[in-house]
Amino acid sequence: MQMHLQSVLNVAVRVKSVPQLQIVEKIPVVIDRDINISYENNWWLYCATLPIMWVLTFWVILKKKIFRNNLETNTLWFDGLSKSCRQVKEGAASWHALDVIYNFPFGRESKVGDYWFGMMNAQAVRNRLKIVKRELMSAIEHVARTNQQIRLLSLACGSAQAVIEIMAEMKELDIRATVVDLDPTAIDYARTLAKQYGIEDKITFIVGGVSNVEKVTNGARPHIIEMVGFLDYRPDAKAVRLVSQIHKSLLPNGIFLTGNTCPNLEQHFLRWVINWSMIYRKPKVLGDIITKAGFLAQDCRIFCEPLGIHAVAVCRKFV
Repeated sequence: MQMHLQSVLNVAVRVKSVPQLQIVEKIPVVIDRDINISYENNWWLYCATLPIMWVLTFWVILKKKIFRNNLETNTLWFDGLSKSCRQVKEGAASWHALDVIYNFPFGRESKVGDYWFGMMNAQAVRNRLKIVKRELMSAIEHVARTNQQIRLLSLACGSAQAVIEIMAEMKELDIRATVVDLDPTAIDYARTLAKQYGIEDKITFIVGGVSNVEKVTNGARPHIIEMVGFLDYRPDAKAVRLVSQIHKSLLPNGIFLTGNTCPNLEQHFLRWVINWSMIYRKPKVLGDIITKAGFLAQDCRIFCEPLGIHAVAVCRKFV
């Protein structure tokens, strides 16, 4: 009887010493199928031609390994025949490439150009732009309920097309934006775009990095911070530190918009044929970065556009 009691006590001690599992709440992820948005979702043709894309990718890898990594023309069938495709390759990972993709004039380029600008990643990045514009408008409307003036900060803004177009649509509100990018040509283009829309006087343009968010805000804490696309190039630890700074800089009840490109079937084509390397993350990993930085999962949502290639996170800070 004593031996049995001792064994029970031993088991109890062992159970007590086992560390308790920490239950971490995950940010809800939804595939966005908003009927009010004209999403592009033409996937079947590009899935059918994936073998051709993979052959081109393999051929470019072979050429780069045998000759040199920086080829003047990666392949005749992408940057060789299409001027617009060449512009994307030469401006890969910059606002220049995104501007060409966002605003490609379908029907006025060669058929080869039309084809590649309809690939799934190109469709998806235009879908992302639509989600960002919708969520920016929603965020501005939310802040406007309790504030006369809305302060908006766009980090690594590129051309700032989404911010400028939404501000132009909501001219009746007192929106003051600061747009920041390390590339002076991006800031010049954003200034020109803002002038075209007649809102240049409502925007402060800054050439600079995003490593010190508090310094950029200069004490005027924003209600909304938008940084979509930049996490594609930041390793996990740096991404967490940056988002943590953003969380600290936001006003209570403020809103943060960000995003990341998800792993997809075309990513090797982007890397080798278009020279566009990124850090791909599943929505769950993006969510982990956001929660580690201080946002609560219950206050965030992640929207994936219909092709599942781009995820956009919308986070509110209630404390």
